[in-house]
Amino acid sequence: MVTIKRLAEEAGVSFSTVAKALNNDETINIETRRRIQLLAKKLNYRPNSLAKGLRSRRTKTIGVILNDLQSPFYSEIYKAIGEILDHNGYTMFLADSKYDEKLEKENILSMIGLGVEGLIISSVSEKSDNIEFLLKNHVKTVFIDNRPNRNDINCVCVDHSIASSLATNYLLSRGHKDILLLNGPKNLPSSRYFLEGYIKSLQEANLPFNENLVIHDSLSLEQSVKLMGQIFKGEHHLKRDAFSAIVTLSDVSAIGIYEAAQKHHYKIPDTYSVIGYDNIFPTKYLNPALTTIHQPKEQTGSLAANMLLDTILGKEKEEAQVILSPILIERDSVKSVKCLSNIGIDERDSIV
Repeated sequence: MVTIKRLAEEAGVSFSTVAKALNNDETINIETRRRIQLLAKKLNYRPNSLAKGLRSRRTKTIGVILNDLQSPFYSEIYKAIGEILDHNGYTMFLADSKYDEKLEKENILSMIGLGVEGLIISSVSEKSDNIEFLLKNHVKTVFIDNRPNRNDINCVCVDHSIASSLATNYLLSRGHKDILLLNGPKNLPSSRYFLEGYIKSLQEANLPFNENLVIHDSLSLEQSVKLMGQIFKGEHHLKRDAFSAIVTLSDVSAIGIYEAAQKHHYKIPDTYSVIGYDNIFPTKYLNPALTTIHQPKEQTGSLAANMLLDTILGKEKEEAQVILSPILIERDSVKSVKCLSNIGIDERDSIV
């Protein structure tokens, strides 16, 4: 690796002269600057941006901390973040908090230790001490996906309440009244907003809210398969004929519902209608194609990256909160029904 020391030896000048010339310092005459810069190019010199940043507080690095790096939803977001950062000469460090508040704190401290100039983070909990830690220590941060319920932050998020209302209203318009909400963990801000939209839609339809039709659980594929399998086998407190449709906070969970239904010989949408959330790439290729709520993932990542860069460069003077609108993507996993009261699940296949 070519160092400034070697450049100084090759050019026959001092270490400080090389450093100033590479930074185009006008106190060094133009001929010397050009000679050193050409030599650096010839020897393929690459500055150690991290070491330089530790001295100047400019490392040209950003930390991105998400809840599940294996999720197709998050992968689309961090891909969009990376494209913006690359275009602006920044490098991205990625970390996975796995929905764990303690691990999230460790990731934050690790990123700060690496000298990142700012963070983009999907918070594990809106009541997390980590949020206060970031604000108290003036860490430039943009929150995405899980929006803490406060106004003194920068965030780019989708309105999860509207998303669940879109899904619930669509099912209600198709004749469904008993709708299972397969929600995320209670500590997630997105879960709270999603529940609020679901309840609001039921109230507007003059339908009672049945808390037994709300399940808070992991958003993983494996857990969704296990949970729905228990319901289908009659091993859960929720009876399998207590609902005709399912709304879930994640397309990954919806895929788990599909797998469990197939394993236990239930048909979608003939027996159960299903609506997912995120509109990840594989959903349109499921059989039947999944009706879902689209989150503008690429837009979320791009806006968050630009917002953070503007904050770092002093262009963003006040906290900014951008709330994006979700969109219903109508496909084939919802069936119109008449009133299903007192109708067994084995009879539903004949209802159109």
